[in-house]
Amino acid sequence: MLSRLRAAKRDHLTDPPGIHNTTPNRQTSTNAIISKRAHKTQTQMTPASPNQYFMQSARVGFRWWQADDLTAAMSLWGDPQVTRLFTKDPLTQEQVTQRLAAELKNAQEHHIQYWPIFSLSDDSHIGCAGLRPYAADTLELGFHLKPAYWGQGLATEVGKRVIENAFENQLAKAIFAGHHPDNQGSRNTLLKLGFIGTAAQYYQPTGLYHPSYLLYRDTPDCTPTCTTRMATPQDARALAIVHCYAIRDTFSGTIADYVKARSLSYCEEAWERRFANNECATIALIRGEQIVGFASVAPLKEDDESAGLLDRIYIHPAAWGNGFGNTLIQWCETTLKTQGYKTIKLWVFAVNERARRFYEKHGYEPDGHSKQDYGATLLRYSKSLWD
Repeated sequence: MLSRLRAAKRDHLTDPPGIHNTTPNRQTSTNAIISKRAHKTQTQMTPASPNQYFMQSARVGFRWWQADDLTAAMSLWGDPQVTRLFTKDPLTQEQVTQRLAAELKNAQEHHIQYWPIFSLSDDSHIGCAGLRPYAADTLELGFHLKPAYWGQGLATEVGKRVIENAFENQLAKAIFAGHHPDNQGSRNTLLKLGFIGTAAQYYQPTGLYHPSYLLYRDTPDCTPTCTTRMATPQDARALAIVHCYAIRDTFSGTIADYVKARSLSYCEEAWERRFANNECATIALIRGEQIVGFASVAPLKEDDESAGLLDRIYIHPAAWGNGFGNTLIQWCETTLKTQGYKTIKLWVFAVNERARRFYEKHGYEPDGHSKQDYGATLLRYSKSLWD
């Protein structure tokens, strides 16, 4: 199990698209684990000369930072467009020199870096992408691209290659990443790479909670168990991902207008509003540190004050088929019963046969009420909580 992530302090370097990084030193035991695992790939990863690429993607070559790379480092980290989401002023040459020194130290001690990356077509400097220590069995992914290379899919390309390298060489069981809350490019890149949201982490320099993510290595020994806890406002962005992706994969072939209306940005705003207005009680389904599902209950606000509303149950498609819905519906029923409600009611789209079978298995029945939304029929189901 990973330690709680939100307590970590971070030093960001972010651009659209760009993922922030963590610079504080971790425990000696964590560093030793990373160094031991990375050491076996050091020979294949260390270039014989500065211009020899030890790793490549389709369009990009990776090499190691060298002590005489200050000019290249300044062209990247000295650019205010690259650093604008974590500092008000461009980094000075002294600060860039310190960052370069930190990368050289990571290479020496852990055999990983935010490696400088170059175009395979003309050897031009694109930016950097790579890894650095984060926590026990966990590395942090980061990449910073020069503005001329934004919007070309390079962030996704190099991120994928870095992740493959880390997991194929068993350098970590999980990879962490995060970004400034306004950086939608980074958000979209991380989701394309398969990351799942975690609780947001407070970043002191901006005074904001930054969306955070984890990706686990897909092996049995790296698959954490699931638990539940009450959701908090710091979970809003991660809950929105679950909400949006579950709707997309459930209704993309049946209610296209509903899928379009429930965009990720819409879901993010909706969850921030729900927490701000205390609109519902929500439990989060947690796999390791990833938020992979949720359930919410609220007053019905319709024709029966003795009935509570099962507002929604959603599970991330990556966690479907594991029976987690049973845990979530039991929580909904117990919570509403504890609040004194005699009946629980819910709305479900008629075309969502899978959900209807699930509710019927748990004793819910249509109560004769229906309504239209997005050109589709919703049916109301009810169940007594005192049988």
